[in-house]
Amino acid sequence: MQQTSGTAGNGQSAALPIFYRRPRPLDAAGDRGLSLQPVTNFGFARGTNSVLLGAAEYLRAMRHYPIVFTSREPRVAVAVLGLEGNENLFVGEDGRWREGDYIPAYIRRYPFIFLEQPGKAELTLCLDEASGLLTQSDDHLLFEGGEPTQLVRNALAFCREFHEQTLASAALVAELAQQGLLIPNEARIRLNSGKELTLRDFQIVDEAKFNALADDVFLDWRRRRWLPLVYAHLMSMASWAGLVELEAKKQ
Repeated sequence: MQQTSGTAGNGQSAALPIFYRRPRPLDAAGDRGLSLQPVTNFGFARGTNSVLLGAAEYLRAMRHYPIVFTSREPRVAVAVLGLEGNENLFVGEDGRWREGDYIPAYIRRYPFIFLEQPGKAELTLCLDEASGLLTQSDDHLLFEGGEPTQLVRNALAFCREFHEQTLASAALVAELAQQGLLIPNEARIRLNSGKELTLRDFQIVDEAKFNALADDVFLDWRRRRWLPLVYAHLMSMASWAGLVELEAKKQ
């Protein structure tokens, strides 16, 4: 998404997912004796105003963030985290996420990630060795006796589930586009200070067209459990007001 003063994102190379600088596969031999400290500081997520959402997250995320769809391919659903480019309103100066607000799975999986590796058909579990969380200690080992610890097994299960949920979300977004239900939109906001913001380059569902869907399509979407996701998106539009309040508090 774009804002009048800049482009969303954190200035990274387009070749890498946001936040990740040096992701590499885990290796039982090379990672022997390495531990991964828990994430307690979300400062790494401060520089983006949107993150990818999996289908299972819509119902929780809608209470805290507007859920919108990207205009460019590949079209995906994202949670809007801020009104200005390169700014996340939910991470404080101390690196803490706003208490009580849902933390998207994309952020919770860090520093782990699934990535494609040359010559391999399956995705490989990787971690960002630039995260600053790797240490030579016995506190939270990655491997013991050459086998993955519970920490790594949990990360693998989490990343696998997130990957599946992003595919489920992508299928919905593709169908929304196929049915002609996605329309360009922009958020124009004037703060009490007089400052004006315009967030653009995203799409939303045309509610009137959605309500006019043919019965057979509607029933098919109900069978696929897509209807709650569309309703969650529509209801999430009320969360723009929360972003405006957070932005106003900065002034």
